[in-house]
Amino acid sequence: MSNQQLVKRVITCQGSIQFVTALSVVNYRQKEQKNFNQEYEDYLVIYDLYTPPGQIEEFANFIKKMAQLVHEWKAISYINPTQIDAISNQLATSSPRKIYSIVHQLVGTDSADEIYLCRNWQFGHQLLINTYKSAEKICYGDSVGIYFSSNAKGLFAASTPPKLNFGSYIKKQIKTAISKIKEKLQLKTVLKNVEFDIGYFSLPDIMGELPPMKTIILDKLELLNTFDRLAGLIDVDYILQLQEKIDHRPVLILLTSNFSEAERMSFEDEINAYRQFLISQKIEPNTILIIKPHPRDGNIKIQKLKSTVADLFSNILVLSEPHLFFLPFEILFAQVFLQSDMSVRNRIGVLTFSSACLSLKLLFNVPCIVGFGEEVTPQFFYENYADGRLEHEQYLKIAIDKI
Repeated sequence: MSNQQLVKRVITCQGSIQFVTALSVVNYRQKEQKNFNQEYEDYLVIYDLYTPPGQIEEFANFIKKMAQLVHEWKAISYINPTQIDAISNQLATSSPRKIYSIVHQLVGTDSADEIYLCRNWQFGHQLLINTYKSAEKICYGDSVGIYFSSNAKGLFAASTPPKLNFGSYIKKQIKTAISKIKEKLQLKTVLKNVEFDIGYFSLPDIMGELPPMKTIILDKLELLNTFDRLAGLIDVDYILQLQEKIDHRPVLILLTSNFSEAERMSFEDEINAYRQFLISQKIEPNTILIIKPHPRDGNIKIQKLKSTVADLFSNILVLSEPHLFFLPFEILFAQVFLQSDMSVRNRIGVLTFSSACLSLKLLFNVPCIVGFGEEVTPQFFYENYADGRLEHEQYLKIAIDKI
């Protein structure tokens, strides 16, 4: 038998659901390569978690725990915001060799044969993809395998075209010329736009954008298998206790999002928007509300939300324990709400504001109510985000119908 070829894989992630998708793609691709006589050396890189102050280390540690439960790693590294900022501040005065050497030390390898990222824009992603530019570059998308470009609606504020000023234009041209000279002389590092070689997506063009790279459809069974392997993160007794609390009761599940944390709306407006949205739903008597926070939500906001809507429900259960706060909801849903025949226990309604609605429909055929809608959104979102938000919600609704 010939010696196996060593393949070094750098797998990046910015959250718990991204980790699930990335690992599912890694495993799926490895099955494609089963006849290649290869062995693998894997490096997990966690960065850009974007949590409120005081929660980021806990989030990073939870992802590490997930990773160690289901896969063997040569190294797991977490690049914190301070380290990211330090690298960013050195770009203008440091050579590419120096910058990439710093990244090599943080990741644990100075070379890679494959690198997996959810996107190739935003600083952290560009830093990694430029550092390992010679590797095969694989996109696994966001959420459970959805392609988002930098032009995705609802993610950014509406921009205002800059006013043309001749003096400013000349200064900009001179600055650009100097920058190019420094780059040529290796006196600075420029992170360039690097295209992906291939993408693995479960729902590649579901949001109306066609991925610009060669695309392979990720089998949803790979995702289900990864979720199932991570079920050990939830204590069995906890599942039984939760099922007992909701037994024979109508249940509304509210999957919140990090709108105020991402500065799409104020803290108070987000709380009030959820309340108004819940009031607009037909809430059955004796209904239990389960609040599943987004991993990037602020815990204070979630507790305030609970008290603000307490009068609308017979009971409210907040999944605020660390092992649930950061957990992909799909794992909990499968363990608590699905029967052995994949039917859903209880009368449930799921209220979502993100692409989580797509994963629940894709994996479990569970429909969701999506978004705040045309009445609530303009009242509470900042003006420059409202139109994009409404368009994003419309795309999600259309996408659900396509699955």
